[in-house]
Amino acid sequence: MNMAVWSPAAGFAGHSLAEQTRAPLMDRIDTKFMVPVAELGQCLRGLEPEYSMLEIHGTRSFPYDTLYLDTPDNRLYLDHHNGKLNRFKLRIRHYRQTGESFLEVKKKCNRQRTLKSRLSLPAGRPDLRAIKRFLSGQFGLPAAGMQPALFVRYDRMTLLRRDGLERVTVDTRLVFESPDCQRAVPLPGLAILEIKYDRKGSDSPLMARLAGLGYRPVTFSKYCVGRVLLNGEHLKSNRFKPLLRSVHGICS
Repeated sequence: MNMAVWSPAAGFAGHSLAEQTRAPLMDRIDTKFMVPVAELGQCLRGLEPEYSMLEIHGTRSFPYDTLYLDTPDNRLYLDHHNGKLNRFKLRIRHYRQTGESFLEVKKKCNRQRTLKSRLSLPAGRPDLRAIKRFLSGQFGLPAAGMQPALFVRYDRMTLLRRDGLERVTVDTRLVFESPDCQRAVPLPGLAILEIKYDRKGSDSPLMARLAGLGYRPVTFSKYCVGRVLLNGEHLKSNRFKPLLRSVHGICS
């Protein structure tokens, strides 16, 4: 498909950030798919009656900057690798379009639901006491000992189903960087589609489309994939090798 002729953002009605905020889905089920960027048109075309797309000041694709934190012994990474049922990710996310930054905790619970909590970070000097209180309230997640582990950049488009019960993020132009920004691994040919909904059995039009095209759900963690791509020789990574082979197959 000629992506220069048809953009994935074309044809969708726009919705505002305020409209999207009314469907936060902070307690949800996530289903992810890996798709070649060149196939996004085939995946999304024809779904315009079902979804609208986030638009801010005429823009529909937004750059995200995310810094993941972990303990010196990589506890959060290893909990994910080892399949721990109750596990966390800790990150600082900066939204360039609005200038906002948040400290975010994502918990995957043993019911396979994702719970997300976040604390707004004001510009300038951070309120360390507020951060400590926030983290200590997140299921006992320790505030001490956390350090930068991975920097991730990507562009995101967001679709919202008309009934507000489903949100879809489309992430492209992924770049993984070491915290010191001395090493980077870009994945320009890969798109990550994540369908977020409030309950199982959702009759998602996009999920039906992807299944019809032969795409199957994957367990894809930007944090874990980025850590392996940058530091795989120093990390336990057997669990992620089949996924990484698929990533390399799409991007090669």
